Amino acid sequence: MTDPELSAAERLAGEAQQVSADLAAQDASWAGGWTRRSFLAGAGMVGVAALGSQLVTTRAAYAAPGLSNGNTLVCVFLRGAADGLRILVPATSDTGLDYLTTVRANLVPASANRLPLPGAPGWALNSALNPLLPFWNTGELAFVPAVSVDGITRSHFQAQQCLERGSDTATTGWLDRALQQLGPGTTFRAVTQGSALPAALTGNQTKLVMSSLKNFSFPGWDGVAPQSETALRTLYRGLAGPLGEDVPITLSALATAASARAKAGAQNGAVYPGGNFGTALADLATLLRAEVGMQVATVDVGGWDTHTDEANQLDRNLTSAAKALAAFLTDLGPARRSRVTVVVMTEFGRRVQMNASGGTDHGHGSLMWLLGGGLAGASVYGKWNQLSAGSLDSGDVPALNNAYDVLGEVAQKRLGVGQLGTLFPGRTFAPLGLAKAV
Repeated sequence: MTDPELSAAERLAGEAQQVSADLAAQDASWAGGWTRRSFLAGAGMVGVAALGSQLVTTRAAYAAPGLSNGNTLVCVFLRGAADGLRILVPATSDTGLDYLTTVRANLVPASANRLPLPGAPGWALNSALNPLLPFWNTGELAFVPAVSVDGITRSHFQAQQCLERGSDTATTGWLDRALQQLGPGTTFRAVTQGSALPAALTGNQTKLVMSSLKNFSFPGWDGVAPQSETALRTLYRGLAGPLGEDVPITLSALATAASARAKAGAQNGAVYPGGNFGTALADLATLLRAEVGMQVATVDVGGWDTHTDEANQLDRNLTSAAKALAAFLTDLGPARRSRVTVVVMTEFGRRVQMNASGGTDHGHGSLMWLLGGGLAGASVYGKWNQLSAGSLDSGDVPALNNAYDVLGEVAQKRLGVGQLGTLFPGRTFAPLGLAKAV
């Protein structure tokens, strides 16, 4: 009978110890090999859930390395449609500054707040992104303006789905299809930092979704969790079916995360800003340094739908994002980030003309950023037409460069993906020459 004076924690701890003892006795019973007698003896100790553990070989938590070349693609999605014209500024008459000052004067950064980009005449960076400028100087920062894909509308949901699935008809994500081509990898080969799986990773390939590395641990308090984990691991070892596969893999992933977490901490003088984005990138840096076999990772950043007061709202977001990305690259250091390429994207651009609320409404052509290793050099890649009333597409920045070309080139040259037609069905590719082949 349960002692009413015992606390719940004490009862749980006692039960966990009893299960551990029973499992040890089961192991001893089976030590000389499997027999009907030892099987039944073990079953009597720990219950029916353990019956399969001597009949099926335990699946390994980590598969073969497959085609991984050691590189990683990190996809950052700015949800809400970030205004590329205030991020990468057409800063001369030849690129469209004169026209911009007539239709969105309050949204064009003042000359003192525009950072010239050496080697990219006509372009300047919003000074809110000043923390990233050193990486331009090392060839680890680049941009592609006027970017979109066919079939995108001004609906946030539709545009995000189209970009992330790789077409307007695909039912799986382009990153999931990339993983399929790359073949088996580690449990950490695809990591989503956030609360939900993005459409880019929708599909049958294995991936991990974690809100944070800190919280990716076995539940329970110190007095019970270790015994409970041991019991759970043994109960499901070698068992056929989904639980027989998923439980050992999950527990092994938790153990790997714990090992990486023990060595967490920014390096090389990196200082992450507060907030979810900084935390997510710090976690990714920790996992990358732990060499867990990460091939792709995704991070979502919300708050970019600037219909009102854009100058203040967008610049605040840019300041935080730039600090987080700069800390991430600094944390990794030159050698480790040479194998990491970051692509920052958003679903569409904003209208060129400012609205009556000091913001901009949904537009078309947007901006992609690229950071880290593997870039062909610091540059503004792709086509661009001088902005004027006659060069716009229904009041928007036209789509002169295709987002799938950018993503496909990075996937092929950095990850080693072969057939891009599988990733982006129906697309005839025109790479921009922005990435170096491995």
